[in-house]
Amino acid sequence: MDISNRGKKIGTGILFVLMAAAFPFCGHAQDMPAIKWSTDTTKIRIGEQIKLNIEVRAKKNDEVSFPDIQFASDSMEVVGMSDIDTSYKKDDAVYKVTYSLTSFDKGKYRVPAVEIKAGDQILATDPFTVDVATVEVDTLKQARYSIKDIRPEPYTAGEIWKKYYWVLIVLAVLALLIWETVRLARRRKEAKIPPEMLLSPYERAKFRLNRLDEEHLVQKGRIKDFYVALTDVIRLYLDEQYGLPAPESTSDEILKDVRKLKLSKEEYSKLRDLLMDADLVKFAKMYPSDADNERYRLYTENIIDTLRPEEEEEKTDEEPGGKQAKQKGKNDDGE
Repeated sequence: MDISNRGKKIGTGILFVLMAAAFPFCGHAQDMPAIKWSTDTTKIRIGEQIKLNIEVRAKKNDEVSFPDIQFASDSMEVVGMSDIDTSYKKDDAVYKVTYSLTSFDKGKYRVPAVEIKAGDQILATDPFTVDVATVEVDTLKQARYSIKDIRPEPYTAGEIWKKYYWVLIVLAVLALLIWETVRLARRRKEAKIPPEMLLSPYERAKFRLNRLDEEHLVQKGRIKDFYVALTDVIRLYLDEQYGLPAPESTSDEILKDVRKLKLSKEEYSKLRDLLMDADLVKFAKMYPSDADNERYRLYTENIIDTLRPEEEEEKTDEEPGGKQAKQKGKNDDGE
């Protein structure tokens, strides 16, 4: 009988204990909304940051708002706040946010309770204290530098002009002098160019013939100079007009090269006679007669006219009195 009653009492006691242990969990499950918070540290050095993590669990339909943290002094400040991370589980919602706190003054500072509105209720974290220390500097190992002079401010454009304007003036004068020197050099170079070099090869040949006539070498007894100049007129003309190396060639070489040109047999014979007799005058001291001198002067002009390019002929015809004058001369001869 006693054993039976004792067993009942033990069973009743065990049941009571189990019910008492289960009751708080049931009550906690219904305790909504709720808040959790934590920090990664409460001791920092100047400029370092503290992460204050807050988690709020509430009904899905409850409105939850996170405030700005207000400090009693400017020694602590909020340097950042993360976006609200929201997750859902059935009818519940979990909101997570992280505040970044820092301080730039040494000391201990109190972080106040952060009050969060969740639905109709106000949830709050616990206040806590932050210990802010300075950054220790080892002055024994720190490199030491001598005191430097005050760095001058850069010059403005106006100051540079006032200080160096004379340099710019000198450079400008030098530039003008160089330009004028080059200009005068070019002008002198152009002035040194013989007038005949501005003419065509045919016109230059005619010019040299006329200049030879004006020198009157035959009348002065300079027969050799006359034949040298006469043959040079032909040699230079063949070189300038047709690219033949006549100035450096012998008479035989010239006669061989001109076979490519449009010389008739008669004109070729005239050129051959001229070159051969000129060589006799220059090297054998032959003295031609005055008639030979005039004949070879005429041969030279005829050969140049015969070898005149077609464009020179057209140019001559287009000149005032050119073709018309020739036609008129023919008519006069006919009359």
